[in-house]
Amino acid sequence: MTGPRTIDLTGEAAADARALRDAFGCFTTGVTIVTALDEGGRPVGFTANSFASVSLDPPLALICVGAEASCLPALNASGAFVVNVLHVDQQALAAQFARRGADRFEGVTPGTWHTGAPVLPGCMANFECRTEQSIDAGDHRILIGRILKVHHDADHEPLVYLRGGYRRVHTD
Repeated sequence: MTGPRTIDLTGEAAADARALRDAFGCFTTGVTIVTALDEGGRPVGFTANSFASVSLDPPLALICVGAEASCLPALNASGAFVVNVLHVDQQALAAQFARRGADRFEGVTPGTWHTGAPVLPGCMANFECRTEQSIDAGDHRILIGRILKVHHDADHEPLVYLRGGYRRVHTD
């Protein structure tokens, strides 16, 4: 731990990216795998923690994807995605979908719903979305999706990410 730190990002000097990343790391997030189909109909997916509800009426959720992410062209072309919310026993799956240059779907048999995007089995929740809006935002793209179908099973502890690592949260 480095102790408290304040960073002024209003000046012209380059921001301290590590300190900013550390500050964001103080916010506990859930861990998800976002899946879609590429233009050839092949499944793509990546581990993400940038997922949030936007609206209940209409049902909307958002994800943020790095502008340089290898999955972004597939997400843009497909117009649909699934957010698969992981539980604590799926940490290895989170790591598998975070690897570069590997078959992320190795050993995984996804299902499909309305859009054909891969739905990962056994997750705490799955949200199938059709992209409603895509917004460029700095070095990321925000995709807002209309939720078409949802599954949830709250009988698990969530997998969370905090301060650069996976964590457990005991739920009562």
